[in-house]
Amino acid sequence: MAGKRKKLEVAASAEGREVPRKRPAVSPGQAAEEEDFPRGGASALTPAEIQEARAQADEEFKNENKSQSKKRRTDVPLKGKHKSLTEENSTLFSHGLTGKLPKSVDILRYKSLCVGMKMWGAVAEINNKDLVVSLPGGLRGFVRAEEASEVLAKDTRNTKKRRKKEKSSDEEVVSLVDLFSIGQLVACTVRKLELSKSNREKKSRRIELSLCLNHLYEGLTIDAVHEGQAMTATVSSLEDHGYLLSFGVPAMSGFLLHSNYMDGKETSKLRMGQLVQGVVVSVDKKRGTVGLKASPSLVASTMVKEYAGLTLEILTPGSMVHARVRAVSKSGLLLSFLTYFTGTVDIFHLETPLPGPSWSEKYSENQRVKARILFVDPVKKSVGLSLNPQLINYTIPTMAPAIGDVFENAVVHRVDPTLGILVELPLKKSSAAAYIHISNVSDEHVAKLGKKYCVGKKVRARVVGFRVMDGLAIASLKDSVVEQLLISHADVKPAMIVRGTVVATEPFGSFIQLADGLRALCPLQHMSDFQRTAPSAKFQVGARLKFRVLTCDIQTRKITLTHKKTLVMSKLKPITSYEDAVEGLVTHGFITGFEDYGCFVSFYNDVKGLAHRKDLGIDAGVKADTVFEVGQSIKCRVLRCDSATCRLSLSFVTSSHRFVSSLAVDIECVKVGELVSGTVAHVADKVFILDVMTDKELMKGILTFPHLSDTSGHVEGLKGIIKVGHKLEQLLVLDVTDKQKLILSAKYSLVHRVAELPSDISQVQVQAVIPGYIANITEKGCFVRFLKHLTGLASIPQVADEFVSDANHHFTVGQSVRAHVLEVNQEACKFSVSLKQSLCFSTDASLLHGYFLEEDKIVEASGASNLEWTESLAIGTCVEGEIQEIKDYGVIVNVPKHKDIVGFVTHYQLGGSVEVGQRVQARVLDVAKADGIVDLTLRTHLLQVKEPEPSSAKKEKNKLKRSNPATTENLQKHQKVTAVVELIKDDYLVLSLLDQGNAICFASTGDYNLQVKDAHQRYQPGQRLPATVEELAEEGPGGRILLLLGSFTDPVVTMVGLNKRPRHDRKMEVGSLVDAEVLSVEQLHLILNISKNGKGRVHITEVKDEFGNGNPLSSFVVGQKVKAKVLVKPHTKRTASRAGVGDHLFELTLRPSQLTDVCEGEQAKSLPSFATLATGQAVTAYVQEVTEERAWLLVAPHVRGRLFILDSSTDPTELQSFKERFTIGTAVHCCVKAIDHSKGTLDFTLVATDNNFNKAEIEVPQIEGQDPSSEDSDGKRGEIKEGEIMGGRISRLYPGVGGLSVQIAPSLFGRVHITHMSDTWRDNPVTHFREGQFVRCVVLEVKKSVVGKPQIDLSLRSSLGGSEGSEATHGGPGETEIPRGNTTVAVNTIQDLKEGLLVQGYVKNASNKGCFVTLSRHVDARVLISNLSDSYIVDPSESFPPGKLVTGRIVSVEHLSGRVEMSLKSLSSGSIRVPEGGILGRHFADFKVGDIVFGLIKRIESFGLFISIEQSSLVGMCHVSEVADHYVKNIEKHYKVGDRVRARILKMDEGNERISLGLKESYFPELGDEMEPQSEGEAPDEVIQSNAGTRIKTIDDVMADKDEDIEGDENEEKEEDSEEESGETEEGSEDDEESDEADVEPDVMLGSRSLVAPPLDVQLDRDLTSSGAHTKDENGEDAAEEDTEEAKKLNRRAKKRIKEEREAEIRAAEEKRLRGDQAPETLDDFEALVRASPNSSFVWIKYMAFLIQLADIDKARAIAERALETINFREESEKLNVWVAYLNLENVYGTPPKEAVLELFQKALQYCDPKKLYFALLGIYENPQQPEGPKHDMADQLLKTMTRKYNTSAKVWLRQIQSLLGRGMGDAANKALEQGLKSLPRRKHIKVISRAAILEFRIGSPERARILFEGILRNYPKRTDLWSVYLDQEIRLGNESVIRALFERVICLELPPRKMKFLFKKYLDYEKAQGNEEGMEHVKTKAMEYVDAKLG
Repeated sequence: MAGKRKKLEVAASAEGREVPRKRPAVSPGQAAEEEDFPRGGASALTPAEIQEARAQADEEFKNENKSQSKKRRTDVPLKGKHKSLTEENSTLFSHGLTGKLPKSVDILRYKSLCVGMKMWGAVAEINNKDLVVSLPGGLRGFVRAEEASEVLAKDTRNTKKRRKKEKSSDEEVVSLVDLFSIGQLVACTVRKLELSKSNREKKSRRIELSLCLNHLYEGLTIDAVHEGQAMTATVSSLEDHGYLLSFGVPAMSGFLLHSNYMDGKETSKLRMGQLVQGVVVSVDKKRGTVGLKASPSLVASTMVKEYAGLTLEILTPGSMVHARVRAVSKSGLLLSFLTYFTGTVDIFHLETPLPGPSWSEKYSENQRVKARILFVDPVKKSVGLSLNPQLINYTIPTMAPAIGDVFENAVVHRVDPTLGILVELPLKKSSAAAYIHISNVSDEHVAKLGKKYCVGKKVRARVVGFRVMDGLAIASLKDSVVEQLLISHADVKPAMIVRGTVVATEPFGSFIQLADGLRALCPLQHMSDFQRTAPSAKFQVGARLKFRVLTCDIQTRKITLTHKKTLVMSKLKPITSYEDAVEGLVTHGFITGFEDYGCFVSFYNDVKGLAHRKDLGIDAGVKADTVFEVGQSIKCRVLRCDSATCRLSLSFVTSSHRFVSSLAVDIECVKVGELVSGTVAHVADKVFILDVMTDKELMKGILTFPHLSDTSGHVEGLKGIIKVGHKLEQLLVLDVTDKQKLILSAKYSLVHRVAELPSDISQVQVQAVIPGYIANITEKGCFVRFLKHLTGLASIPQVADEFVSDANHHFTVGQSVRAHVLEVNQEACKFSVSLKQSLCFSTDASLLHGYFLEEDKIVEASGASNLEWTESLAIGTCVEGEIQEIKDYGVIVNVPKHKDIVGFVTHYQLGGSVEVGQRVQARVLDVAKADGIVDLTLRTHLLQVKEPEPSSAKKEKNKLKRSNPATTENLQKHQKVTAVVELIKDDYLVLSLLDQGNAICFASTGDYNLQVKDAHQRYQPGQRLPATVEELAEEGPGGRILLLLGSFTDPVVTMVGLNKRPRHDRKMEVGSLVDAEVLSVEQLHLILNISKNGKGRVHITEVKDEFGNGNPLSSFVVGQKVKAKVLVKPHTKRTASRAGVGDHLFELTLRPSQLTDVCEGEQAKSLPSFATLATGQAVTAYVQEVTEERAWLLVAPHVRGRLFILDSSTDPTELQSFKERFTIGTAVHCCVKAIDHSKGTLDFTLVATDNNFNKAEIEVPQIEGQDPSSEDSDGKRGEIKEGEIMGGRISRLYPGVGGLSVQIAPSLFGRVHITHMSDTWRDNPVTHFREGQFVRCVVLEVKKSVVGKPQIDLSLRSSLGGSEGSEATHGGPGETEIPRGNTTVAVNTIQDLKEGLLVQGYVKNASNKGCFVTLSRHVDARVLISNLSDSYIVDPSESFPPGKLVTGRIVSVEHLSGRVEMSLKSLSSGSIRVPEGGILGRHFADFKVGDIVFGLIKRIESFGLFISIEQSSLVGMCHVSEVADHYVKNIEKHYKVGDRVRARILKMDEGNERISLGLKESYFPELGDEMEPQSEGEAPDEVIQSNAGTRIKTIDDVMADKDEDIEGDENEEKEEDSEEESGETEEGSEDDEESDEADVEPDVMLGSRSLVAPPLDVQLDRDLTSSGAHTKDENGEDAAEEDTEEAKKLNRRAKKRIKEEREAEIRAAEEKRLRGDQAPETLDDFEALVRASPNSSFVWIKYMAFLIQLADIDKARAIAERALETINFREESEKLNVWVAYLNLENVYGTPPKEAVLELFQKALQYCDPKKLYFALLGIYENPQQPEGPKHDMADQLLKTMTRKYNTSAKVWLRQIQSLLGRGMGDAANKALEQGLKSLPRRKHIKVISRAAILEFRIGSPERARILFEGILRNYPKRTDLWSVYLDQEIRLGNESVIRALFERVICLELPPRKMKFLFKKYLDYEKAQGNEEGMEHVKTKAMEYVDAKLG
């Protein structure tokens, strides 16, 4: 019967029919149990099977008769297409049974598919209703949602029933996106094959697939499952300890433990219905359960093993098998596997996607290969296999090119005449394979592909898709496709104009074909500009029309088009995002709706705006829907746009004139430029909101703070006194907004000259000087604004007379200015202005006038009373006073008549000596009303005031003159006077007029465009200044006479007005000598008066030819007569483009060489220019400006250069006082270092002479390897030479032996090796330097690094010319300094070494094999463990930390290989011994009883401790009775090997040199815990690495720590248990968030700044709130159960047990070493490791850490790059770990770190998940070892970017909140929470608020936390998980009253009994732990009352 059935199957296979469904596979055990002879003669087959077998036999009989008749007709075999399927199938697929080999391998096609076929594929697309799976052979299948998973199908069927029963709205709906991911490999079954004929052009083929496991494992039983088998399961239930699995097989289930999922490191929880691939680890056949382990690496490496009962039906796609090559054909391979099975590999699934012509030679018969099953055909009994390496590794093949890429030089690799062409696509670093189907070869018919496309021909191809499972790209050679604009949805952009063909028209719209695979919808309302009820007649099928893209959603693959003519033909700029909607933009949109308040308009990409009712341009009372209609195209103007809130305001009034006029209709009552008054209604952060009452209505006004005053000092004063209700007068209306708000200003400079302010471009006149204010400052310059938003631009060259690099240094936004109009462009409505003081000087005293008026306002508004004293103490009046006190800064005078007034006299105004109590006569110079201070003068000549008697006719007129009773009758406005400075204030000067009766006057220290920072440096008392009288006492505020200084006006113009010019003497030509008088002495120039001919200027460089030190202008005084020579005449005509300071001043010179050389034919010595300067030239320059980093020097009036701080000297002390050495105007003798003519930069240096001096003084010897003839003979300083001495600044300290990084140029750094830090060697020399310290260094070597960067080796040795700097710290108390003397040899190269030589060096790295010692920059020595010390060393890494100074002898030297062996054992007699700091520094005789020593525990025994005493080779013993003051049973519980302890010597045995020690606390009554020996040379590593002192461990400390840890663990466990019990709802609702966000967050500690570089550990931090959690004790011992029994002696059995345990530990260590588990300690060990595990980031990071410990940073970087190239691209997490380690490396060792990290971070973003990388970088910057300043700055900047980029991620917002709370910024954290809730989806709000509240409880404010919890519980009162967390946090705080009150609230809730039981139990547990019996009874009573209420 079995043979008959096999025949039936073969026959059905030959005919292509489907075989009837077989019975389940039977295991061998079942076969034995089956009855051979059923009772009663019954058959083993069912009746249906018997009937079917009979029918098959009859059919077979008929077919045999037919075939025999055909054979009789002819003996010739059939050829070509007429060959029967039977023969073909028998040769291809039945060879396993007949022994025949196939002639060719068929490629998988649609025709070869059949229902029931099992295939392996990859998920390509995930939609709402189905999945798209990419299959082998370029096929695509579809999986409906109900066929994707049994659980999902069941949920779909029961959804309606469940919703009717349960009304909960919180139920989560599982979608395909939650269960599957793009690229996921799945095994599927063909369920249906459809061939649609709806399209006339081509038939549509559809493959329906199923992922349900009942189809995949059909016929599988529990007996066929064995351990080690790879299987796929579906998660059917979520349990506490794991997941319950389903295999789709009845009576068989599985279970997956959490520890077996992802090796226990699951980043997200599995969901019900999700597919899991794992390996069987246990099988329970009785219970029908299977244990599974889901590990990707384990699944990828699992092979199918042969076992009894294995059938073809049990094989599943994706399984990996061992196979042998049976035959090789042109189209593929025939393989045999698992003994009885054969399969085929087509040519597309070989090991390379581009097989060469001789690929078949690579395979030979019986060759073994690994292969994966692609498909299993149960009908034809055929199996398809793949040798693709990436599929073998269980990853999908990578696709390098992108869809749409065009390749001009694609090479034909293979031609398949009936299929297509295989081409090679050239890429940058490699190539990719692409296949071109024969239908995509050409637009025209091609008869034979081989003739037109030969192998090697270059063609033009374009990628149009991918065959994922084949590792091929799909390309096309059609010209129409290559030139096609659109290929995929990614090419479609909103507002793009496209053309398409109508393929279908429906009542709702038309479907438009844009390209192959691109179909769009044109809705009915977008077929025309107006609404339609039916489709337009133009939209006929086949019509080609023009459209614009409205929207394009790439995820849903939906495109919407518009055919509105207005939109399609519009030439206006479209709006595709809210950022495009700039104010004033005019564009087209379409109306989508109406409301009473306005009209809604839509644009492209779903951008929507609102046109308010008043902006529609229609009359009042007219409804908008009567004028416009929905769908109408409309032109509109953008009024405002807020992209953050997506709000857009529009106006249908598009004309600018109409727009302004429409506003003017409503606000015609107020005009721009009008003066109004208003009352303060509201005070905001930066503005005052005023109520302005007009003639018709009340309007709102806006007054910004800068517009309060012209003076910045008064702005702060006015802000303090102006409150709500304060009335302000004289307010100027600057502009009116579209919301009818007035923009106001109270600036006096604008108010008093309002008539001159322009409001339109037509009112602006060239050459006019008009007042305005700074509206904005950008890189282009300053924008000056006037009325009606009229704005002009002052470019950077027009900002000031001198050179300006940044306009912000000269002006501020809101500052009052005077602007000189240069150019007006009426057409463009633009004009340019100049702010140069020489063009915009004030012509009146309005600035000072407004200043005094505002001062009076401040005094009046501040409520100052009793100001009558100001009348009797008016300015200029004489009063009597008494000297009250004499201070250093002046004299205080008591005015008898006014006791509350303080008189003050400066030392200059004393006029002589005075004494306390002396009565004096004084005159008032100035009055400060607000402070009650009167400035007086006692100078005699100022007291001589002649006051004429006023006549009766002039009494009224002279009332104003009484305040200044000098003879001012002769004063007239605009009169020129000479004023003497009496007092210097910050904003004004008090002056006296000698020629006008010593009248007291006032003048401003600055001008509108010239702000004087320090008036005391610019002016001196007694200085005479030319001035002009602007306001007399009758006009001035407070009766003051106001002057205008000549230094602020045009130096040539002396009268008011711009059109008047002085007449210059025509005889004064260039080169003529003139007599001049010094008018003023500035810092960098002199102003001279040239009698009648005007004024001139002498630049500081034109004063002397040669000058020593100091400022050459300091020798000049005002009034001094000099002789000068004219260099440049002022311009006679002023043009807008050439206006400047030189237009009105003669440029003069005082240099003697210029004055004496006036004869014809002789040429005077000229100053250097930029063209004449040369590198190395010595020049004299003058300091113009000094900053922290450089000084700017002038060598000529218009030539300046820069002097970098490190180029100013090589002396560290001088570099430290850089700013003190260079003051403005000081002469500097320097050399030209570099000139860049292209950039126009000039660099100076002072080191050229310093080097010569230092070399002669220090006698610098020749550097090792330096050529003596390599001197800098050309004089150029641009290149760094070996042996050059330079100034440097330490930029980075590298721990251990890393050395120093020293900055020697603005962007150039060098490295100082540890052996070149000083001539005096000492332990850890790096600790004696600090970052920012200045040093003098010598260049040893200049070379290129591995990455091509310059690498410069420096030295700080004094013997070579270097210096450590004045701040270097030398040996302190107890520290040993070891100078290099004659006993040790200085090593430079390996040739200097020989055996037996005594040398010194620094420990580079130590391990259990020994250590490495660096002897010089190029020589390292190895010290074996046997040569480390004479005594036993427990841990070499602790005894020999990196940076430790050691002395030893050379054991062996290999000059060729460079290997050096060294020994540190005790030296022989006659050799030197290292004092105090050596390894064996102290001997037995150096100790005595009672000494306190420190040591490390070497060994622990049951009877005591063996302690290795520091700085000696001695080991002492502490008996168990001397460990503590109380009995200790088990010492190992409290101490461990390596602990550092303090001990007292109790006994010494001199004969045996034994020391007994004691650790009892009673031995140290007088010492503190932090006592350290003063004589020790070095502290242990843990002391060095900590910033504070380290406590010495005692038994009491250990006990206390244990108790505290256990208590913390118990509390934490309780808290975690409660959160786990009650937090299921929250976690379940946020699984999608965790799966997306809670991935790896590595924190690779690559570079702590400790002396020893720590190992690289990748730490995974998964919980935001876990930073404060306690960690459990690794020993796992419970210290709370301390045994207090009496001590018992150890018996023999206990001793034997201890001995056996020790032997077992030793044996395990030896076995571990033999197995190769020993930690790598050499480069060779690491190389072997990375070869064995190339994809392990752990190995690579350990390798990098090892190199960092060796201080080889460049090699560590190279290893990081190598790791990134080696690790498989599928191992994303491994690559991410390496990237993070690389970032940590650059953060610590980069130069500079910030730029290095950012550069590497941008590179990493291209390869890693950006979100994970952002979190990783954030972890780096939040590292506590990061410096505080950069740490917070970079973390804040990164968090700002993350919240903007990932604003829907709850984890990002919580990290920002945690960061702010950690720094005590609670208010900022609260704002961040509010901002986050606006951005996050609503389903995440509860999670974010609750976790933010937890953070507030832990590191913030508990009050704010309670507010947050109360808010969410008010909305969700039935969430017991939130109540539980709330209670836990309150319990942690410990406020009993608050806790009990909260519990009482909770137990009163109306909740289900199950939840109430949990809450009552929690309350009872709290009372048991913290309360008493009464509290417990209270809880029980409440619980019983609740039960009674429920039952009753």
